[in-house]
Amino acid sequence: MRVLLTGATQGIGRATARLLGPLADVLLLHGLESEAEAEPLLSELRRDNPATEVAYLSADYGRLADVGALAAAVAERVDALELLVNNAGRPGSPSRMVSADGHELTFQANYLAPVALTSGLLPTLGRAGQARVVNVASATHYSARLQLDDLELEGDYSAVAAYAHSKLAVVTYTCWLARQLDGERLDAVSLHPGVISTGLLHAMFGGGGAPPEHAARNVVDAARQPRGVNGAYFDEDRRAEPNREALEPAAQERLIAATAAALTAAGVPSPLG
Repeated sequence: MRVLLTGATQGIGRATARLLGPLADVLLLHGLESEAEAEPLLSELRRDNPATEVAYLSADYGRLADVGALAAAVAERVDALELLVNNAGRPGSPSRMVSADGHELTFQANYLAPVALTSGLLPTLGRAGQARVVNVASATHYSARLQLDDLELEGDYSAVAAYAHSKLAVVTYTCWLARQLDGERLDAVSLHPGVISTGLLHAMFGGGGAPPEHAARNVVDAARQPRGVNGAYFDEDRRAEPNREALEPAAQERLIAATAAALTAAGVPSPLG
């Protein structure tokens, strides 16, 4: 199995990389850090999984050009991909921040960037016999409403609201993407991995949370679910109904149209080609 795991150097991603190591023939890891900074993790994975080819690719989700380059680098390295885990993300900023691309930073990093990456890798995923996209979301998406007339939250911003809004967009996109896929050779799911003790949780909600290994097990479980779950949302290890807004085709289409416009303007892959 050939795998790309984003946000692999810290927290949930790091724990997930350790679980995926024995399952993968090729394990491509993404992180914000340089390869030199990621080397201790890479060395550990190579030592513990000598039969697995482990490689690292750095990209900053605060720059959409980096995401386009990441998709191209993955497509050059493997001719097919069986699993894409979109785990990379950031907490909402204490005050509204705008990326160099002109987008609210939480929305870009948590939503626009993984959509661009997935869009760029769909041909690579499609060349596998069976492939899956796993989008890591959050139960906070239940508390949000899609701000379709203000996706960048220019009118009403808070850190928690921005994070929840970005994760609702992720779940909505997953539902839309599933409608475009055949569900047999290629499917897509999203999940809430649990309330996990990470820097992201602590930045917005204070202390507490289960260890990252708990979330990693849920992510890998979603990746290994049998066929028939295309478009599903998982609350940890059980299937659940997402926010009803994510299931509405009209909301999905409006979100995707705005997403495609933003990504096309940045010159990176978009969900509408």
